[in-house]
Order: sequence, then C-alpha cells, then structure tokens
Amino acid sequence: MRLWIEHAHESLVGTGHAAASGEAGSCAVRTFQTEEQFFAVLVSCPQAGAEGGTKAGQIAGNVSAMLERGTPLETVVETTLATLPKGEHIPISILHVLGECQAQLVECDAPPLFLTHRGRPVLLPVLEDISHGRLLRQCRFPLQDGDHLAMVSEGYIRAKGWDRRWGWRDIALSIKRLTDTGCDAEQLLGALIRMYHRLARGETAQKVTVVAMHVRPLRSATVWSGPPADPVQDRRALDRLMAEPGRRIICGGTTAEIAARMLGSHLEIEPRPAAGWAEVPPTWRLEGVDLVTEGAVTLGKARERIAGARRAQDLSRSDDGATRLARLLLAADVVRFVVGTAVNPAQTDGTMSWRQDAIEKLVLDLQARGKIVSLERVG
Repeated sequence: MRLWIEHAHESLVGTGHAAASGEAGSCAVRTFQTEEQFFAVLVSCPQAGAEGGTKAGQIAGNVSAMLERGTPLETVVETTLATLPKGEHIPISILHVLGECQAQLVECDAPPLFLTHRGRPVLLPVLEDISHGRLLRQCRFPLQDGDHLAMVSEGYIRAKGWDRRWGWRDIALSIKRLTDTGCDAEQLLGALIRMYHRLARGETAQKVTVVAMHVRPLRSATVWSGPPADPVQDRRALDRLMAEPGRRIICGGTTAEIAARMLGSHLEIEPRPAAGWAEVPPTWRLEGVDLVTEGAVTLGKARERIAGARRAQDLSRSDDGATRLARLLLAADVVRFVVGTAVNPAQTDGTMSWRQDAIEKLVLDLQARGKIVSLERVG
C-alpha cells in the first residue's frame, strides 16, 4: 500500500502587546510532495515585520531548494547552520520522508514534533547534539497509515492555559483526543488553531504557526479521453487506463465505445439525474471503469465546478457527470491524463480541440491545488 502525507498549515498574526510593540516574530513554511518524497520545513525568526518574514522565508526557501535537488539532509543541515547569523535564535524544524514512508527529523532550537500512532502519543527517540552553538535533535522513524503529526512554532507552546503554561505533554494529549476522531490534516489544523485561541484568550502575543499532517493511503485517478489518431494505439491507451489501481475514468463517447469493444463489455446509459441532462450530457456504465462521461462539454463543465472549490467536499451534491468528474479529480492526490491525439473537426477552433484545451487547463487547475498531475498523449 502506497502512503500519502496529507498536510495543511496556518499562521496567526500577532495581535497582543508584543505584536503592537514590534516584538512579535515571523515564521515561514515550505512543503513539497511527489510520489517519491515529502518534506515540511518550519522556520521562525525573532524579528517581526517584513524583515523577519524575508529572513525566515529565505532560510526556508534555501532548505527547500536543496532538498528538491536531492541534497542529503545531513548536508542541508550543515550548510544551513553554517550560514545562520551567530547569536540569533532561529528555530528550524525539518521533516523529510523518503521511500516507504521512512522519515528523518531534524530540529534546531525548535519545539519537538508531535506524533500520534494508533491513538497513542509517541515521544521520538531523538539524539541531541550541539552544532554551531545550537541544540540539534535528530532521529529516524517509520510512518504508518493513520499517523498524525504536528509541527508548531515556539509561540504555540508559550500559550497560557488554565493560569499556567502548557507543555509538550499537554499538547500531545490534546492532539491524541483530536486524532481519536479520525480527523484529516485540515480538521486537525483547525482544531489546533481553535485550541490555541482558547488558551491565548483571544490575544496572540506573537506570530504562531501550525503544520498538521495525516498519513493515509495514496488516492489516484487516471482519465482516458479521446481516441488515438492511430487505431493501433488504442490498446496502449486502454492498458494505461486499466493499470490504474485507483479510480478509472473515461471522458468521450467514442473513447468509451473503443474501450467497451476491447474489454468485451457493453455500455449502459445511467439513469437520468435529478437535474436532467440540460447542462451536462449523460453518463454510462462500463464494467471496470468508475465513471464514463461525454468528452469536451463535460470536461469544460467539470473545470467550472473545480474553479469554485478547493476540496471535493466543497462541491455540490449534484450527481451530474461534470460534478462527479470534478469530485473524483479533487479527491485524488495523483491524477494521470491519457489523451488520444485524434481531433474531431466539429470540436476545434482550428488550432486545438476543445477537449485537449479543457484538459490542459484542468491540469493547471489541479496542480494549483497541490495535485501531482501528468499528461500522456497517445498517438
């Protein structure tokens, strides 16, 4: 089972005395995810305003750029620590995950990572060292399906609750209660932010940042739309679709007929939806495929649905083909488009088919929402 690290983060701008006097710090978060790796970087800077934000952003950006290039984490840490301003307190947290969810954690003068596994808080066995005059904690550990994690800036731990400061154990037990509900990353983030507001009694003394994460099975979808210009390539396109372990989608009547013929199956039109077929064309059933829709019009309407949503939960409950397509695409972490190069003369502006134009725009829309998207043209 391939795992995915769902993540969300939020920063609260200081509103208390420290913020008003210019004492509040600044934070920067960088995250990156492919099918091969994930990392989250949280950097805090004691300086407030644009200067502090720029400094935190530069440090986080440099760490992120090195990790994206494949620089070993040990080298990233050594390079970063060597360039930090001497005598300046700059907490840095880095979580780097490779392969089969093997995680490596580095914390420099930073609050510890919170981790719950099977409903129990986990105190990670970190090794402590002093490097470049800074306290460095490091460890390696496996992540598993269902794990919840949280990175927080120092301001979060400094919040006073019930007339006292709360510490790691208080937060860890609170996260355990939250994750017992089976929440996702955004739900965990929202709960932690609301909890902080209650503890801070409506006053944020400094900038506080929370990064919430949830480990779960990867969700994927493959969309085959349009027949290849060369019929010999039909089998190749179908094989790409049927190799998909997650959701399989066909967009296009001719494409669906080709698939049905090669699968030795039959297309069956689905019942008319409550809203009818006035705006979105009908859908069909095909054994082994999760959704079969018309092509260009449905793709364009699905893009309209996605434009007003960030997550699948934001969509209406309509069961028309475009909304169902949008729902499957937004629910997936990885989306693969297999696009035939045949062009319907009735669906082109003279330079590009409406179907291919809609798909290319969908690719950009989904990437903007953090999806990993690929497009393969089959000739």
